[in-house]
Amino acid sequence: RSSGSDSPSDRPGPCRAAALSARHAAPVHLAVIPHQIDPGLAARLDAAPHVWSMPHGFRHKNHEPKPARASEMGMHRPLEDTRADLVEGWRRMQAAGLPRTLAVQVPPWTRIGDKVVPHLVDWGFAGLSGFGPRPVPPVDHRLVQVNAHVEPLRWRPDAQFAGDEKVLGQAVEHLRARREGTADRDEPTGLVTHHLQTPEEVWDFCDTFAGRLAFKGRARWIEIAELLRNT
Repeated sequence: RSSGSDSPSDRPGPCRAAALSARHAAPVHLAVIPHQIDPGLAARLDAAPHVWSMPHGFRHKNHEPKPARASEMGMHRPLEDTRADLVEGWRRMQAAGLPRTLAVQVPPWTRIGDKVVPHLVDWGFAGLSGFGPRPVPPVDHRLVQVNAHVEPLRWRPDAQFAGDEKVLGQAVEHLRARREGTADRDEPTGLVTHHLQTPEEVWDFCDTFAGRLAFKGRARWIEIAELLRNT
């Protein structure tokens, strides 16, 4: 999953993600901020058959009061305001003519209020993508939750590559938890990038990581669309 996009067509992030996707025949799920979608994005995605798009909130705007952590759809915001934004965001995604759109909500900052999740299906969403192991049992059996678990960036004091040891450790930790049954055994292990803020070291890591995973069929890439079809 690649998140944090206002999707301007002249920025290199989506192109780099698409290039990696093509090189490794690996799906990329692009989190698109629906408020102002660049008109050139649809054509770019049309030429990238392994790239899917999903709504990333509405404006990527924090509505939580301090000292609560940032969230666009948190516990303090009125539920009706959240509903209006998310429904309008999905409408704009469809109106923009983006190919391969998925009704899977990707909350900004990967934070969503507990009171919001039970309503997502009724608001037209089939899935949710956050960070960390998904809850067992699921909050809503009608909702497919497909999270990311591997984060190559560290954010403070600025966005930099977190390093091979830490990033690979995150992957191993989730795989071990699945094997030992402390996390959902059927949950795919997901990698998240932030293409508009991704330094060169992260692109290099993702390229090498994807190549190692694909060697001799050691891993199978999974499209979220496949998981939605199987529910």
